[in-house]
Amino acid sequence: MPEDIEDLQLDVILSVLENPIRRKILRKLSRDNNYPLQLSKELHISQQAIMKHLKVLEENDFVESYEERSSKGGPPRKVFTPRKRYSVRIDIGPHTYNEVITSFEEYGGGPDVKDVNPAIGETQVEVNGKLTGEMKEDVVAALPAFTDPILESLRRELDRAICMEDDVKKLSELRSLISNMNVELKGMEMRRRRLLALRERAFEDTNEIISSISHSYVEREAYSLLVKDGICDMDMLSDMLNIRHKVLKEIMKEFEDLLGS
Repeated sequence: MPEDIEDLQLDVILSVLENPIRRKILRKLSRDNNYPLQLSKELHISQQAIMKHLKVLEENDFVESYEERSSKGGPPRKVFTPRKRYSVRIDIGPHTYNEVITSFEEYGGGPDVKDVNPAIGETQVEVNGKLTGEMKEDVVAALPAFTDPILESLRRELDRAICMEDDVKKLSELRSLISNMNVELKGMEMRRRRLLALRERAFEDTNEIISSISHSYVEREAYSLLVKDGICDMDMLSDMLNIRHKVLKEIMKEFEDLLGS
């Protein structure tokens, strides 16, 4: 898990997001930075309650605030904006439980991006001191996040749109891009749901077999971590199972002998 969210554990996330008003506030702020009075009017909730929820969100780094001067000469007002960029996923089934917190960086946080080359209409990406407008082999190797041809195509289109001077044309391009991205994400979610169903079926038989071949609770847990989670690190397994390395080695050897027989 990246360092910036290491301390933001699932318990904290769920305790903050379990409140529907805080989720509504985050949904509003994701569309535009806002201030408490306006949020109060739009959500039909007292400003005192809004401030209470914003305090919780800010204390847990979900949002941050800054003062904005009034255009009408009044006192400055506190404006709130979302802070974190991460995804929380929990998979639950009769034979499945998994929780994952992943972060996604701000766009442009990777290699140095130069001005658009007017000759070829491509954004120049600098990798190891070289400029290129195409994802050649050496660049693909240096940028594993962009080796997917669909992602790379969307990235290039986004680069072009961002550099447009005409805001109306830019908005039209961004609208089309966002629509394409939404289609891709829906497709990924559908594929993921089908994979989860297939894996759940595999887990069902795996659990039955492990229960039949193991002689103790510790063995059953160790076999499950080895097969279902693919964890083979001795130190990690020892910590998770709270057993000594010597005992764990015997369990792992017995397991390997069993599979090798």
